[in-house]
This record gives sequence, structure tokens and C-alpha cells, in this order.
Amino acid sequence: MGVFSLYRGRKVAKLAEIEALRKGPLKQRIDIVQLALDNGESGVGLKVVAKGLLSYQALPVSLNKEQARELAHQILQAVDDD
Repeated sequence: MGVFSLYRGRKVAKLAEIEALRKGPLKQRIDIVQLALDNGESGVGLKVVAKGLLSYQALPVSLNKEQARELAHQILQAVDDD
């Protein structure tokens, strides 16, 4: 972990990097990390990263277990609805 973290809690482990579909020269990915939240519970950190020719943006998001499960459920529901 760096000098400071924008996650709510401490980063425990990096779990995955998922590359998004490309659109032109812009590269996007989602990093998934395991968090130890300030209240002692486990959580999930998502960081949406976008890289361009001369730009870099990162948006960190912290989720508790319930929120992470709801997000996973909604994603699965979106891909299963044909």
C-alpha cells in the first residue's frame, strides 16, 4: 500500500485485473482488491482505471460484503438476461 489509500479500509490482497472492451486508444480496466474495513469486516475494493495517450484516471470504490454480493448479483442478472 502506498502513502495513502482512497479505499475505506486497508488493502489486503490484489485479486484480479479485468481489461474492458477497448474503444479507440483508450484502455480501461477494473482492479479488484480484498479490503479489511475499518469496522473489522472484510470488503472489496474496485478501482476503475482509464488510460489514454496523455491521461490517467482512477476511481476507487469500497464495498462491504453485502454491497459486493448485490453488485455481483446484478452483473450476473445483466448477462443472463437474453
